[in-house]
Amino acid sequence: MSCLSLAPRRPQVGRLLPIFLVLIFAQLAEAVYPTVLKLGSQNEQIIGTTYGYSTLAVATKDRIFLYKTDQDGRISKDFSSVIKLPFLQRDAFHELKLFSPTTLFYCDEQNCGMCTASGPNSSCSKFEFILKDETIKFNGILAASAVQTSVEGKIMLRIVIMGDDNQPHGAIYRYKAQDEGILQPLDVSHESDFFDNHMSVLGFERNNFTFFVGSTYQPNEPYSLVKRKVGSNSTLPKITRVCSRDETFELYSRISITLDCGGDNVLALQSASYQESTDTLHVVVKTPDHFEVCTYSMTTVNEKFEATWNICQDTDYHAADDCKFERNTTVWDAKNMLNCWIYTHATNSHPTPCSKYGGSESLRYDNCQLSAYGAGSYNFGWLENYKKIPGTVEAIFPTVFDIAMNLIPTPEAYFLSGLDKQENRVIRISRSAASRPANIVWQVLTQPQSDFAITQSSDKAVLLSNGSQIVLAKITCHDLYPSCHNLADGGFNDPMGCAWCAKSGDERSIEQNKKDCFPSVKGKCPPNLKQTIINHNSTQLNIWGQNLTNLQKPYISLCNDICRVTHHDFNHLECKMEADTKIDRGCQNISLMGQLGDNMQFPIEIRLDSIKSEESVATGDDSETGKKSNTKLYRVIGATIAVLVVILLIAGFLWFIRDKLKAVLQYRRTKQTSSYNTSTEGSANLNLLGFNGFNMTRIDDPSRDHDLYESTYYSMIPQEYQIPYDELELGRQLGKGYYGDVHLGTYNRRYDPIQVACKMIRPEGRARDFFNEAKIMTKFDSDRVLKLIGVAYKHSYSPIVVTEYMHNGDLVNYLRDESNRPTLRLLLKFATQIAEGMEHIQSRNYIHRDLAARNCMYEFFLKFSKKIENFRLDKNLDVKVADFGLCRPVCTSFIL
Repeated sequence: MSCLSLAPRRPQVGRLLPIFLVLIFAQLAEAVYPTVLKLGSQNEQIIGTTYGYSTLAVATKDRIFLYKTDQDGRISKDFSSVIKLPFLQRDAFHELKLFSPTTLFYCDEQNCGMCTASGPNSSCSKFEFILKDETIKFNGILAASAVQTSVEGKIMLRIVIMGDDNQPHGAIYRYKAQDEGILQPLDVSHESDFFDNHMSVLGFERNNFTFFVGSTYQPNEPYSLVKRKVGSNSTLPKITRVCSRDETFELYSRISITLDCGGDNVLALQSASYQESTDTLHVVVKTPDHFEVCTYSMTTVNEKFEATWNICQDTDYHAADDCKFERNTTVWDAKNMLNCWIYTHATNSHPTPCSKYGGSESLRYDNCQLSAYGAGSYNFGWLENYKKIPGTVEAIFPTVFDIAMNLIPTPEAYFLSGLDKQENRVIRISRSAASRPANIVWQVLTQPQSDFAITQSSDKAVLLSNGSQIVLAKITCHDLYPSCHNLADGGFNDPMGCAWCAKSGDERSIEQNKKDCFPSVKGKCPPNLKQTIINHNSTQLNIWGQNLTNLQKPYISLCNDICRVTHHDFNHLECKMEADTKIDRGCQNISLMGQLGDNMQFPIEIRLDSIKSEESVATGDDSETGKKSNTKLYRVIGATIAVLVVILLIAGFLWFIRDKLKAVLQYRRTKQTSSYNTSTEGSANLNLLGFNGFNMTRIDDPSRDHDLYESTYYSMIPQEYQIPYDELELGRQLGKGYYGDVHLGTYNRRYDPIQVACKMIRPEGRARDFFNEAKIMTKFDSDRVLKLIGVAYKHSYSPIVVTEYMHNGDLVNYLRDESNRPTLRLLLKFATQIAEGMEHIQSRNYIHRDLAARNCMYEFFLKFSKKIENFRLDKNLDVKVADFGLCRPVCTSFIL
């Protein structure tokens, strides 16, 4: 059964030989949780999951698979249908939601669309956006929340867009529900100009109203009115309501109310969840020193919305000016001037207290029927109430994430996923009173990074994505905590009341209220006894093991005699017999007892076959244990011989390559030399090369199957790695292959020109793979990994990936060169440095995937260069890991 594996320990560089062997014979660790779904290709990474309508949607970079589930939540073996996503491959989703068993809405980094699947066929639409300032161009999506309304099935979308002015722009759009073509918005409500740092984390519908949850960075308008100046900005968590039947073009039924959670120091509202079964809203806010989870009754919240609208309809236009004269919030509350806490954004002026919609004294408009008012003035909708709705604090816990992403409430605890230093982590938090911090009782790592790494398929289980697999974690003590070590790391504090069954042969986690196990313990794990030794004169007993200090107030009895404890530490417990009393070596009734956790009299079995005499330990000839001791010795000898054999095989293999392949290597050198003679020597500025200088092929050249999205790929490269094209000069060709050429170059950066290696794509190459390799290299920063200098791109020219120049070329050619005489010390140095490079790559949650199979490496890298291999040597004969064309995010497993 294929499951998630325990996270591997990082290698210690000081142990050279074990590292070298690990690089060659790496194996998967022991499995922990069952895999319930596995994609056909391991290269296809799951980047999001969502569940609804008895359907599980599993999203990859270019497809979404739909699986049916039964009433018990079991997932069908094969997918029922598949959605082929249009446009570019994506690395993440900002919204992923099922609207029916076959209809799904998504937003990625660049596009939003609605898709319908029917077996192997699918169709998708594309949603267009209108920015408030038409001079600002769309440059990507930062956040999105979508709802399909029960009224005519319209799509309500709250989205945060990055413009080419490098500023976020928020809005609520309404569209027709259509799964093909390009859709323009029917209506749009833009955020106010003085709002910033928009965040949208949740959208849902309730009683014909659409709700969005998020936060904005903005001034507090009541404060601004009282102080007669714009106050300092702060982040306000808020919930926004829009009538699903609103037919006004700017959605004037929109009302926002501030949520009270996290106090006045909120950095952002980062995640939220609506439980329809309990009609409860759960939100997660981040403060400078902790996360806070708060809950709100939606009945109370909706009453607050109704009251907000009614207060403004009871206030005429002139009465709203009273707020400007009574500039005291205490007076506002004392005189019941509640309208002074509510402001309209329809005028886009700041601040404007609310008043009656339409301005008419005789007409009063319902919040959902504002289209009946035909005039263009006095449409004082789009309200914001700054009188906070208090929430109930359910959990306060440390900032274990940089970003919290997905919240799943359960009756006694929360599951929460988040991103922390390139790691996707899922934790389980117990609910607690506001006066004490919550306990993090369980945590795992998932891969890759995703806003949708976890989903709930039933009340009793959650599904986690991990690489190309979906794994099941049942919400039981037995399944979440497979070992007592897991319980000790937090599980003992799980609100399910988990304990450890210490019954010999039946060890497992159990709910404490179950009485089917004796002995059981909660709070501490039983000691692990390794060896029991009786001294030479039978007056002293020594017990060796682990976690012996978990057992408090220990005492030992041997038949009817008491052995008094004289020493007690983590791995050693010693007792001595009373005067004139000796240990009866034939005693069959030996017991060790003490206080363990909540168990005041916990018995620990001392196996008779583990008891040794002091003499047998010294001589190794004890009749009961001599065979075991000899077996251990044989294992040590066998392991030593195996290590020596491996070293000899490696050394012999290297000598074989050098001595036996001389003719082949000479032939290749001759062939390469003849092919390189056609390359140009010297240097030239790229702007002067014309269309084909040094194979700089134009995009519109008919010989090249160009990619129209090259500029988009380039924009995804971090800005600090984007190099001006005219600052590069090319020299002689270093390598040439079918898909790419490598030239020696000079990067004329300001005040500090340096030699570099320049890789250029050939007409047959794929731009997406070319840029993706460069993007992966931006993740690494180690002396043992080839350094990316940057990427140069210019319209009409081939893109260039610029790396540091390695003077001595690649490792394989160095080892094959007869003039080189590498010593064993140097070979071990190479192995160590390769291990350091791989350790760094692993620390960034990537796997090279092309490290050990030298033939495959050579075959793959022929696409780029005949002289490029996976290790490069610099002028100091230091080796670095290079070439990341097959590098992918690693499947980081559970840490328990």
